[in-house]
Formats: sequence, C-alpha cells, structure tokens
Amino acid sequence: MYVLSDPTYDGSSTFFSLPVEGMEAYRSGMDTLFNLIAAAGRDNTDFTLWTEEQQTALWADIDQAGIKFVTEIKDYLIAAGYNTAEDSVATWAANWGFEVAEDADEAALFAAMVEQYEGDYATLSSTEAAGSSLFDLMENYSDYTIGITVGETAPSITGIQKTGENTLRVVLTKVDAPAIYSLSLAIAPLHYYGDEAAYDYENNKFGFTKGDLSIVRAKTTVPMGAGPYKFVKFENGTVYFEANDSYYLGAPKTKNVNFVEMQDADKLNGVVTGTIDITDPSFDTETVKAIKKANGFAEDGEDISGDKITVDTVDNLGYGYLGISANVVKIGEPGSDASKALRKALATVFAVYRDVSVDTYYGERASVINYPISNTSWAAPQATDADYKVAFSVDAQGNDIYTSDMTAEDRYAAAKAAALTFFEAAGYTVENGKITAAPEGAEMSYEVWIPADGTGDHPSFMMLAEAEKAFEEIGFDLVIKDLANSSDLWTGIEAEEVPMWCAAWGAGVDPDMYQIYHPEGGSNYMYDINDDELTQLILDARESLDQTYRKTMYKQCLDIIVDWAVEIPVYQRQNAVIFSTERVNIDTVTPDITTFYGWMAEIQNIEMN
Repeated sequence: MYVLSDPTYDGSSTFFSLPVEGMEAYRSGMDTLFNLIAAAGRDNTDFTLWTEEQQTALWADIDQAGIKFVTEIKDYLIAAGYNTAEDSVATWAANWGFEVAEDADEAALFAAMVEQYEGDYATLSSTEAAGSSLFDLMENYSDYTIGITVGETAPSITGIQKTGENTLRVVLTKVDAPAIYSLSLAIAPLHYYGDEAAYDYENNKFGFTKGDLSIVRAKTTVPMGAGPYKFVKFENGTVYFEANDSYYLGAPKTKNVNFVEMQDADKLNGVVTGTIDITDPSFDTETVKAIKKANGFAEDGEDISGDKITVDTVDNLGYGYLGISANVVKIGEPGSDASKALRKALATVFAVYRDVSVDTYYGERASVINYPISNTSWAAPQATDADYKVAFSVDAQGNDIYTSDMTAEDRYAAAKAAALTFFEAAGYTVENGKITAAPEGAEMSYEVWIPADGTGDHPSFMMLAEAEKAFEEIGFDLVIKDLANSSDLWTGIEAEEVPMWCAAWGAGVDPDMYQIYHPEGGSNYMYDINDDELTQLILDARESLDQTYRKTMYKQCLDIIVDWAVEIPVYQRQNAVIFSTERVNIDTVTPDITTFYGWMAEIQNIEMN
C-alpha cells in the first residue's frame, strides 16, 4: 500500500486516490524530479533542487522521445491507410486532430501537443499514444523518478494501520461505497520487491525509501507473486508457468500451465485438435453449432457438453451498446432539447432492430437490455419494476409507440413514425413522411462505426443494416463504416471524428458510474455527457452503503442517460469457457463458476486425465 501511495508512484493503480485518512499529508510536500523540472520550464535558472546538467539532459531526453512519440503516430496512420509516407507532417497531424504549419516537422508537432496539454506530459502520453508511452521512449526516465522534498510531508499514512502480524485496517475519511473493491491488492513479497533491512513499522519504514521506487521498478519484467504458479518466461506468443509448491492453498496438482496467444477464430479448433485444453471462444450461434457437432449432438438439440468438449457459461460482466457522441451529434449545445431530440430520433430506429440482430447472432445466448448497465449488477432495473421502460419506446410527445399485439413489421413502422416526431422536434423539416431539410448545425447524413472485421461479423451489424434501410425510407442517410482494425475506432473517438459507434463496456463489481458518466470520469470523453443532476446523483450514490438507496439513485441516473440518448443498450451476452473433456479431469474444475468467480480461482486443483 505504501508503494501504491508513494508521491512518485506512476503506475496504473489508483489506490492513492482513495479518501484514506492521512493520504494527502503523506503525498504532499514531495514530487518527482521530472515533474519539478518540467514545471519550472526550459528557461529555469534556479538550480537549488537540481543541477543545470540534469535539467539540460532531461529536456534533451524529452525532445528525442517526443520525436519518436509522434513518429509512432505517423506510422500508425500510414499502416491504417489514412496517410502515405510522402505526406507532410501537417497533413498527417491533421488526421490526429492537430493543426501545425505546412512546413512543420515532427518536433513542431510534439511542441503543439505539449502546448495543448499545458505541459501535462502524463495526460498527453496516455491520451495521444499510438504505441509506446512517452516515458518508455525516454532513454533515462528512471533517473528523474526520484522524489524531491519541497515542503512538509508526513512520514506515514495514519489511516493504514497494522493490527497484527497478518492483519491491518484502512480508515477512510468518508463513506465511499466503491472503495472496498480498490483494496483487492496483490500480495507482494517484501524480501523481493523491497528491502527487509528498510522495514521497521514502528519507525515509519516500509521496506523502501520514500520517494525512491527504483527497487520495485527493477522487478517489473521479473515478477514474483504469491499465487499458485510461477512465471518462467514469455516466448513466441506463449507464457510459461510452473507450479509454486509453496502456494498457501497447497501445491498445484498440474505441474505446468502455458498461456498461448491465439485468435478467437482458432480457439475452438484448438480444443478439438488438442492444441489447447481450456479456452474462451466468442459464444455465438456458429460456435454452439460447432461444439454440438464435435460432441456428436444434433444441431437443434439442447445438449452441448459431451465427451469431447465441456462447456460452462455465465453472463458477461458487461454489455453491448451503440454510442452517440453528444459533442458531434448535436444542434447547438450538446444538452439542448434539440440535440437530445436528434439523438432520440436516431436511437428510436436503432432500438427497434435490436431483437432481430441479437437473436440472429447469439440465439438464446444473449438477450436485449433496456438500460445502459450490465444485468449482472444488483443495480440493474428489472422488467418487474413498476417504472421499467423499454428503451426508446415513446415518441416526442411521450406517448408509447408499441402495443403487445404488434407484429415485428408493425413495430418497425411505429419506430419510423416516432423517429419523425423527434426529427421534427429537433428542427428538421418533415413533409409527407420524410425529412427534407436539416436545421443549422445538423446533418442529413451521419456515420456509424463498427469493428466488424470488415465482414459484418458483429452482434450489432444487422441492427445497423436494417436501420440503414429504415432511415433511407424516411429521407435520412446512415453510413455504416465497418472497420477491419478495431483500434481505429478508439483513435477516431478520441479525435471526435466518430458520430456513432458500436462497442461493449466491461463492468465492475460495483455499479459506480463515475468513470463513464461523470464529467471528470476518464471515459466521459466518449459521450461528452455533462448534466448537473446526473453528476450530483453519481456523487451522492457513492456516499451510501445502503444498496436499496443506491439502486434508486442509479435508476435516476440511468433515466437521465437515456434522456440524453448518448447510449443505446443492445445486448447482455453469455461468456463460455470450454474444457477438453478428454484431457482435463472435469471433476477437478470448480463447480461454482460465476460471473465474478472464474475457473482460475481454483486452478491449483485442476488435474489432467
């Protein structure tokens, strides 16, 4: 915990952001040499805390790394087909969202990035990287990660308290419901990651020198954990592990485990041919047919697990959705009534084709959902709830557009009619059942991006294809962009080039919505949703441990998100883990696999036949 709380820690953990008593006092008064020199600027002449040579060397290192950083962006754009090697820096920079002079070079582009991020190199790196981080490209970054004391700093964190030889407690300054899940930390052996001579709890010594994590960083590529298997090597796409005979739950029954990199299309065949023993293929209709065939079962029968392959399924911790950028698809302000009406017009047509799309792709192995939250969450609204509503099932006047006796064709017609009421509310001209003109700031055509391998292989692709035809019938043009490279989608979203897209969210154990829907959440840039009521609800829900109260709060949040029409919930799918019945002793696999408790939780017990 002290490593993750150190003022110089720069890894992926956010443990230090928890409201732990004394955390702020411990982290204040110290900063890294990198941050201090960067903040002082290139023209600094005060060398009280560092030498002129250190300052000169750092700026030279940043400059050379910056050129490599933007060159990786160029290489990415060329590989993705956006640019050619002959294009000027200004040309490919524009495709990345930066405007520089026509004769600018790579150094000028990097300088423009630094200026836009106001010298925040960490955010620049995490946001703009097309491959390596800026810090990985520096030659001597580790020399500048040492902490420098610049003010008063506490010697310990009062809220982290050792209560026994193997016990501790953490005291927070306020109620923070999701915090408990941030305490699920790896157990790291002191003798390896730290220095036993530097550990003296009573005297505020915690196995390393505060502000110097070099002893920990040195182990990054040679990890040691307390788990059932020991890392041996990574070679040719395979990670090799061997049993840890000292594992606290007992020595694993199987001596060696290898994790093999593999394309999804090859996973099932790998089990059938004996290349692999356990895997997790996409559990679509074609996969199910293939498993039944391998086991000798009829395609239309209910049996699936058999002599060749054993299947275990659980609901996926996450869900599929169609996103709409409020900052791209708007009329005036993103949160204006007209903007919401435009997005609702689009969402209403998409939503009506969810059932046929999901059923065709997944069959019984997925279901349509009506709120942007995984059904695995205790906070997910249920169809039996009094205020449950099918997503985008009303017109602009708030009238229900579907009845229980409607045929599929009736529903499609009703959705198009309702969409026209929203287009009209958004300021579009509607004549004789078609839109004929768009208001200022809006378009008659919008793109939707979908990472379907360029072949339409995606659970939401049919939804888009059917919606495309429906929109055409009412005078609107939907352009489907099927991406062969899914990474293009995220690059485009960051550059605000993507009006709409299809993807899936991974969820956590707690339904906290800060990350995605709070204005300061790390993923909010995708939707650009900024609603004062929603923001306050998210914060209020965090400050209660009453699950019933929190569920009520989150239902209000979900209703606001639906009202903004930035996200159309599409499907909740099942995940499958398949085992070779011939080679794995299925009786030794945990029978209690759930969404939150996977087969690897008891991997030490698995035996081979």
